Amino acid sequence: MSNKPFQNTIRISLFSLAAAVWFFLPTSSFAKDSEEGAKLEWSSIPDANGYLVEIKDANGRITRQKTNATQIFMDLRPGTYEHRIGVLNRYGRVSIFSTWIPFEVILSRPPVLTSSTRNAYLAKDFPEVLEIKGRYLNEATKITLKNSNGEELPVKSVEFREPDSLVVSLDKKKIPEGSVSLRLENPRNKVTETEAFLVVAETPERLAALQRQYLPQEPSSKEPFRFDYGALARSAVLPGWGQLYQGKSKVRSFAFPILVATAGAFTYFKGQEYLHAVKDYDAARRTNIMLNSAFAQTGNVAIYPLATINYFQIPSKLGAASSAYHQVELSLGILAALYLANLADAAFFPGSRQVKIEGTDKTATWSPLLRNERDSNGFTYASANQQYLRQRMEVGVQFSW
Repeated sequence: MSNKPFQNTIRISLFSLAAAVWFFLPTSSFAKDSEEGAKLEWSSIPDANGYLVEIKDANGRITRQKTNATQIFMDLRPGTYEHRIGVLNRYGRVSIFSTWIPFEVILSRPPVLTSSTRNAYLAKDFPEVLEIKGRYLNEATKITLKNSNGEELPVKSVEFREPDSLVVSLDKKKIPEGSVSLRLENPRNKVTETEAFLVVAETPERLAALQRQYLPQEPSSKEPFRFDYGALARSAVLPGWGQLYQGKSKVRSFAFPILVATAGAFTYFKGQEYLHAVKDYDAARRTNIMLNSAFAQTGNVAIYPLATINYFQIPSKLGAASSAYHQVELSLGILAALYLANLADAAFFPGSRQVKIEGTDKTATWSPLLRNERDSNGFTYASANQQYLRQRMEVGVQFSW
């Protein structure tokens, strides 16, 4: 039996729903989805009692599998392989093998540009070669350029350069004025499209106008910082109101009014204690003056013990008043710090902001994140009958789109 029928009929498909590919070439590259493997399929051989499929990886390891069908599904990682198929006779032995046929498995994902920067050129300065850098680019990546009318532009050649770039040769004379969109497609319809990837104009004035029309304006790094006066005024009137106005989390919005109210109540009670202590101290001083005056005028010896006892109580009452005063100072400082923190949070830390997603025209919303999480991976035992669940604090930035 000849090997030729195998070479002409063996085909491989790297995903179950894709069309089978015939191996007329010595080497081939195929895309593999992250959750799928490779499907090997061939034509039926008359009088065959089964087939033995051998797949050899780059290290020379061979995987064998017998089947009575004319196709098998195998989970293959991205890499370079060779395969051959043997025909089994009635005794279950291989009568003949096909030749080893090399192929390559690659991971198919949507291409991602590593920079969202758009290219703006004057027609006379337009380069004949463009380099596109990104992730998940490979030799099977298809490039399509279209003008603003949706017409496809001719591409002379595309060269893949390791590890992550494609070099595209263009005919600069056929690049029209206006915007040019870019479409990158990997096998299995993994597509990434970028509008206005190129902007071309004949004059600098026209180019500037097209840039304003198609390209998003980046904020200048020299632009002075601007307070969020609306949120600042609201937080000055009622702590937390500005944060709620900025769309911050409820925990963050209600934390400031609760903390400020608690500090204010604490300051009020400490102030009352201070007033009572000062009142007691003043009463002791007045009593001391009154007793000394009565003793001097009447000479009554019975007044002397009372005056002495009252005199020795004055220092303790003065100390109580002084201690209460320091506590009032401390509570006022805490209240002022919380109030100023409330204003600073509203002024310097605005709410959620829109940022660009790298390599696309889409935007994402980011906001600061402060979260307390329980660590459920383990417990710390303090004694035989006590256990404490560990806690951890997460600080970062949260993105949503």
